[in-house]
Amino acid sequence: MFELHQTTNSEGSLAEVWIDKKSKLCKKYYKPNGITVSGKSNEYDSMRIVTKLFNNEIYWTTKLKSDLILETYEYGKLDNNEGFYILQEYIGPDLLTYYKNETLHQLFPNIIEQVEEIFKLFQINEIYKTNNALSNMTGVNGKVKVFDFKYSEHRTSRNKNKEINSIQQWISKIDPTIEHRLMKYL
Repeated sequence: MFELHQTTNSEGSLAEVWIDKKSKLCKKYYKPNGITVSGKSNEYDSMRIVTKLFNNEIYWTTKLKSDLILETYEYGKLDNNEGFYILQEYIGPDLLTYYKNETLHQLFPNIIEQVEEIFKLFQINEIYKTNNALSNMTGVNGKVKVFDFKYSEHRTSRNKNKEINSIQQWISKIDPTIEHRLMKYL
């Protein structure tokens, strides 16, 4: 059964997230006035902006489809309301949960190398994700996957600083050396 997902690990700016742990499914609703994972209303009341962010999410998750990205099973317009939905795999809590519990490196011993592989994929596909928060990464059985591409952008010199900031602000929690290791992929 799907249950509304609420957490203090994420600011939650748009999607209303419902998780069915037993079925290993996550349904996200992109709609004006949805309740985000933080328990607050989303930041976007304009259907134009919601549509743009949803389309960006679908574009990048489709383009980047690999074992490094959460699998998307289906997506589309909501039947009875204004907005959209995405049905994805659910494999477990976000990595920020493991970081806060001080189990991140125990559960994902080669996380640095895995994040490098993710950034190689981004480099090949000319993407800056720009929101590389641990709360937008998950994993199971030692394997890391990323999700949440609504703010991602094609690479330009103008938005490279957003990606650097994202690494410094969030990914650097993994290890102090990771920032240096990821710069070659930007």
